[in-house]
Amino acid sequence: TASLTTVSRKHASTRTGLLQQRCIGHLLFKLILLGAAGTVALMLYALLWEAGNLVNLPDKCIDFYNFCLWNETTEKLQRLE
Repeated sequence: TASLTTVSRKHASTRTGLLQQRCIGHLLFKLILLGAAGTVALMLYALLWEAGNLVNLPDKCIDFYNFCLWNETTEKLQRLE
């Protein structure tokens, strides 16, 4: 009976290891999917509700259409091309 117990423990630990590995794989997939969905949701929010403005500060403007920084000499926002 001692050898039978040893064999069953061996198989049980292998099966448990495979289950843990599968669960970690599913968890990683779900986290990546959640991150991608969050990124798309934030981009849609910025595009639709904020009219494309990702950053709209007095000295910096970043949106989907251009990238502007404050120019010290002219004292106005300058679009980088």
